[in-house]
Amino acid sequence: MRSIQLLRRLRRDTLGANMVEYIILVGVVALLAIVAFKFFNTSVREKVNNQAKTVNGVNDGEGP
Repeated sequence: MRSIQLLRRLRRDTLGANMVEYIILVGVVALLAIVAFKFFNTSVREKVNNQAKTVNGVNDGEGP
């Protein structure tokens, strides 16, 4: 009898459910960020390098 009451109480208990959902959500977001970083790595690196070359060209053209 007592174990049945315990099982019913555990079934109704949803106190930790939100925390589990947030942990899963954080994991999915982290996974998506890793995939995006791997996918766009070369493209972003090329754009940053091109901007750095442009800035260096502007700085080299200026004299004291």
